[in-house]
Amino acid sequence: MTQSELKKVARMYTMQVIVLTWLLFLPIRFWGPDHWQIPSAVGYIFTFLFYIADGWLWYWVVSRHKAYLTSFFTGTSGFRFLMALAVLGIYYWATKGADMITFLWVFMVYYLVLLIHHSIYFSRMSKRV
Repeated sequence: MTQSELKKVARMYTMQVIVLTWLLFLPIRFWGPDHWQIPSAVGYIFTFLFYIADGWLWYWVVSRHKAYLTSFFTGTSGFRFLMALAVLGIYYWATKGADMITFLWVFMVYYLVLLIHHSIYFSRMSKRV
């Protein structure tokens, strides 16, 4: 793939992440109960920032250091998990554990939907590269 094709793939991933996060966020924002609003906002911010950065880092790795792509996916998975644990820990610390189960379920919806999307999208793209 050429540089322009790789940029197109990264842009497509970015747009898909934006649409997916909005599709998860908007129904909860408008029709979800009040105690789901903060967990949903935290999940939205986490997935939006992490996966946008992930898409562009993928572009950088595949365009310059293609041999390290497997290491990149391993590192991304580990870092994503550690960041999710950090978010859960910070929320627990900040709220003293109140509504932690609700936060966990709402946050995990964001985490798992975009984890599945990431896995499917980049497994298809890595076959083309």
